[in-house]
Amino acid sequence: MWNMEQFRKELAEIVNLDSSSENLQDIAVIGRMLANRLRDEGYLVETFDEDTRIEARTHSEKDFDVMFVGHMDTVFPKGTAAERPYREEGNLAYGPGVTDMKAGLILAIHLAQRLREERPELRICFAFNSDEEIGSGRSKTWLQGLAKHTRYAFVFEPGRLNNGFVRSRKGGADLEVSFQGIAAHAGVAPEKGANALVEMARWITELTALQDFDAGTSITAGIASGGTAVNVVAEHAQVKLDIRFKNPGEIERIRETVSRLQQNPVVSGVSAGVVFKDVVMPMNPSEVTEQLMEKMNQAASGLGQSICWIDTGGVSDANHIASLGVPTLCGCGPVGNDMHSSGEYLELDTIEKRLELMYRLIVQL
Repeated sequence: MWNMEQFRKELAEIVNLDSSSENLQDIAVIGRMLANRLRDEGYLVETFDEDTRIEARTHSEKDFDVMFVGHMDTVFPKGTAAERPYREEGNLAYGPGVTDMKAGLILAIHLAQRLREERPELRICFAFNSDEEIGSGRSKTWLQGLAKHTRYAFVFEPGRLNNGFVRSRKGGADLEVSFQGIAAHAGVAPEKGANALVEMARWITELTALQDFDAGTSITAGIASGGTAVNVVAEHAQVKLDIRFKNPGEIERIRETVSRLQQNPVVSGVSAGVVFKDVVMPMNPSEVTEQLMEKMNQAASGLGQSICWIDTGGVSDANHIASLGVPTLCGCGPVGNDMHSSGEYLELDTIEKRLELMYRLIVQL
């Protein structure tokens, strides 16, 4: 029913091709490969950004029933595929991006193939991008534009251990603050200076105090730098903070504090420049999504499978789609672990289980 030999052959082929987010030429090789396959299978295919984004449909209508979302990029630099090519050891497969998320791409294509055979009226749309690992800045608008026309969205990020799916994802943002002070000799005339480091320390302390772990809000100062010498009042300082939040209102609370700090410096003579980057809203299940989750539970039970639902702080393209109110399930790919590391692996025996479970769910929608 499912051709596992062919699946593993196709998976090995694309795992052995580099596709870091920064190297669009490499991603385009995979993009052309997948686009040509979909064309050969009769899909209506369009590619964008020199074959680094794929949109493929079963029907010409503007609206569709299900949207299959995936990303072709990985976090691994050029040359990694040659250093660590696809290999199998027992029930595990290894290689850069094997789980995150090249197995998910292949699974989506195989799943759609069977759905088309048995439900030819089902309107399917593929949306594969090339910049998910760096925030989907190039493709977010495109993804959301497509998502407005689907009944359901399925994101084929890795399945989680113990046959897990992702129930919710936190929102996130990067906050970069640069401080401009006044340099002075620390021994001769410190009073003439305005210490950018001191102002930065105040920002870090006050922003960190906004954390509310129970509410799912964290603010982490990850990188900080400043000053030029121990005997010079620091003229410059910079800090980069990672922000995560479950409640959409939290990002506004943080913005308000940032505005207050910027307008009211403690160190006279220091100014702060603020940049919020890559703001992504959280993926929290709506009532309709919870109904879809219950259908998944029922499908799993009918197959004798036990599944679980995971809440995570990581961001994916599911955030962009779910924020529109579209019923969205994430983690629909085969199960794997240790993503973004040299030990990343895929559990081979979960491929067929996921195919059967996703088929059983979608065929009844």
